[in-house]
Amino acid sequence: MNSHYPQDLSALADRPDFEIPSTPQAKVGLAGRIGRAFVSAGVFLGVTLGVAVVLFVPVFIFNLSRIEALEVAGETIPVSLFFDQLGALFWGTAIIALAFTSLMTGLFVMAAGATIRPRSQPVGKEDALVHLTVLRLSGSER
Repeated sequence: MNSHYPQDLSALADRPDFEIPSTPQAKVGLAGRIGRAFVSAGVFLGVTLGVAVVLFVPVFIFNLSRIEALEVAGETIPVSLFFDQLGALFWGTAIIALAFTSLMTGLFVMAAGATIRPRSQPVGKEDALVHLTVLRLSGSER
Protein backbone atom coordinates (compact mmCIF):
# COMPACT_ATOMS: atom_id res chain seq x y z
CA MET A 1 0.00 0.00 0.00
CA ASN A 2 1.48 3.33 -1.03
CA SER A 3 1.47 6.10 1.53
CA HIS A 4 2.11 9.81 1.12
CA TYR A 5 3.91 9.96 4.47
CA PRO A 6 6.51 7.53 5.75
CA GLN A 7 5.27 5.25 8.49
CA ASP A 8 7.70 6.39 11.22
CA LEU A 9 6.36 8.65 13.96
CA SER A 10 8.71 11.59 13.28
CA ALA A 11 7.23 11.99 9.80
CA LEU A 12 3.72 11.99 11.24
CA ALA A 13 4.67 14.75 13.66
CA ASP A 14 5.78 16.97 10.75
CA ARG A 15 2.38 16.88 9.08
CA PRO A 16 0.26 20.04 9.20
CA ASP A 17 -2.29 20.28 12.01
CA PHE A 18 -5.15 21.30 9.75
CA GLU A 19 -6.39 19.70 6.59
CA ILE A 20 -7.43 22.26 3.99
CA PRO A 21 -9.44 20.62 1.23
CA SER A 22 -8.77 21.94 -2.23
CA THR A 23 -11.80 22.88 -4.24
CA PRO A 24 -11.63 22.43 -7.99
CA GLN A 25 -11.95 25.78 -9.74
CA ALA A 26 -13.74 25.84 -13.06
CA LYS A 27 -12.07 28.01 -15.66
CA VAL A 28 -14.28 30.97 -16.47
CA GLY A 29 -13.56 33.26 -19.38
CA LEU A 30 -13.29 37.03 -19.26
CA ALA A 31 -16.89 37.53 -20.39
CA GLY A 32 -18.13 35.18 -17.68
CA ARG A 33 -16.17 37.03 -14.99
CA ILE A 34 -17.43 40.41 -16.18
CA GLY A 35 -20.98 39.06 -16.28
CA ARG A 36 -20.64 37.71 -12.74
CA ALA A 37 -19.25 41.04 -11.58
CA PHE A 38 -22.21 42.93 -13.04
CA VAL A 39 -24.70 40.46 -11.58
CA SER A 40 -23.01 40.66 -8.18
CA ALA A 41 -22.98 44.46 -8.29
CA GLY A 42 -26.63 44.52 -9.37
CA VAL A 43 -27.70 42.16 -6.59
CA PHE A 44 -25.66 44.15 -4.06
CA LEU A 45 -27.17 47.48 -5.15
CA GLY A 46 -30.67 45.98 -5.29
CA VAL A 47 -30.39 44.60 -1.77
CA THR A 48 -28.96 47.92 -0.56
CA LEU A 49 -31.85 49.85 -2.13
CA GLY A 50 -34.37 47.39 -0.67
CA VAL A 51 -32.92 47.69 2.83
CA ALA A 52 -32.82 51.48 2.45
CA VAL A 53 -36.50 51.57 1.52
CA VAL A 54 -37.43 49.25 4.40
CA LEU A 55 -35.50 51.44 6.84
CA PHE A 56 -36.92 54.64 5.34
CA VAL A 57 -40.61 53.63 5.50
CA PRO A 58 -40.97 54.21 9.29
CA VAL A 59 -39.21 57.58 8.98
CA PHE A 60 -41.47 58.55 6.09
CA ILE A 61 -44.63 57.51 7.96
CA PHE A 62 -43.48 59.38 11.06
CA ASN A 63 -42.85 62.55 9.04
CA LEU A 64 -46.17 62.27 7.20
CA SER A 65 -47.96 62.02 10.54
CA ARG A 66 -46.36 65.34 11.58
CA ILE A 67 -47.69 67.28 8.56
CA GLU A 68 -50.59 69.65 9.14
CA ALA A 69 -51.03 71.74 6.01
CA LEU A 70 -47.24 71.95 5.72
CA GLU A 71 -46.91 73.04 9.28
CA VAL A 72 -44.20 70.83 10.77
CA ALA A 73 -43.46 71.00 14.49
CA GLY A 74 -45.18 74.37 14.81
CA GLU A 75 -43.32 75.93 11.86
CA THR A 76 -44.76 76.57 8.41
CA ILE A 77 -42.38 75.48 5.70
CA PRO A 78 -42.63 75.38 1.90
CA VAL A 79 -43.26 72.04 0.22
CA SER A 80 -39.87 72.05 -1.53
CA LEU A 81 -38.02 72.40 1.79
CA PHE A 82 -40.08 69.55 3.27
CA PHE A 83 -39.20 67.25 0.38
CA ASP A 84 -35.55 68.28 0.62
CA GLN A 85 -35.58 67.22 4.29
CA LEU A 86 -37.19 63.90 3.35
CA GLY A 87 -34.56 63.38 0.66
CA ALA A 88 -31.78 64.04 3.16
CA LEU A 89 -33.35 61.55 5.58
CA PHE A 90 -33.59 58.95 2.81
CA TRP A 91 -29.92 59.31 1.87
CA GLY A 92 -28.97 58.98 5.53
CA THR A 93 -30.86 55.70 5.80
CA ALA A 94 -29.37 54.60 2.45
CA ILE A 95 -25.88 55.06 3.93
CA ILE A 96 -26.87 52.96 6.96
CA ALA A 97 -28.31 50.32 4.62
CA LEU A 98 -25.06 50.33 2.61
CA ALA A 99 -23.06 49.71 5.79
CA PHE A 100 -25.45 46.87 6.77
CA THR A 101 -25.35 45.15 3.38
CA SER A 102 -21.56 45.55 3.22
CA LEU A 103 -21.30 43.80 6.58
CA MET A 104 -23.63 40.98 5.48
CA THR A 105 -21.80 40.60 2.15
CA GLY A 106 -18.49 40.34 3.98
CA LEU A 107 -19.93 37.66 6.24
CA PHE A 108 -21.27 35.68 3.29
CA VAL A 109 -17.97 35.94 1.43
CA MET A 110 -16.06 34.72 4.47
CA ALA A 111 -18.54 31.90 5.13
CA ALA A 112 -18.43 30.72 1.52
CA GLY A 113 -14.70 29.87 1.70
CA ALA A 114 -13.22 26.42 2.13
CA THR A 115 -13.92 24.67 5.40
CA ILE A 116 -10.81 24.06 7.48
CA ARG A 117 -11.02 21.00 9.71
CA PRO A 118 -8.44 19.63 12.15
CA ARG A 119 -6.59 16.66 10.75
CA SER A 120 -7.59 13.47 12.56
CA GLN A 121 -4.62 11.84 14.25
CA PRO A 122 -4.78 8.05 14.50
CA VAL A 123 -3.95 6.80 17.97
CA GLY A 124 -1.20 4.21 17.95
CA LYS A 125 -0.53 1.61 20.64
CA GLU A 126 2.48 3.52 21.92
CA ASP A 127 0.43 6.71 22.25
CA ALA A 128 -2.27 4.89 24.19
CA LEU A 129 0.29 3.44 26.62
CA VAL A 130 1.75 6.89 27.24
CA HIS A 131 -1.71 8.29 27.98
CA LEU A 132 -2.50 5.42 30.34
CA THR A 133 0.78 5.99 32.18
CA VAL A 134 0.00 9.69 32.56
CA LEU A 135 -3.50 8.90 33.80
CA ARG A 136 -2.13 6.30 36.23
CA LEU A 137 0.41 8.77 37.62
CA SER A 138 -2.03 11.67 37.90
CA GLY A 139 -4.85 9.62 39.42
CA SER A 140 -3.71 8.69 42.93
CA GLU A 141 -0.92 11.23 43.40
CA ARG A 142 -3.29 14.20 43.47
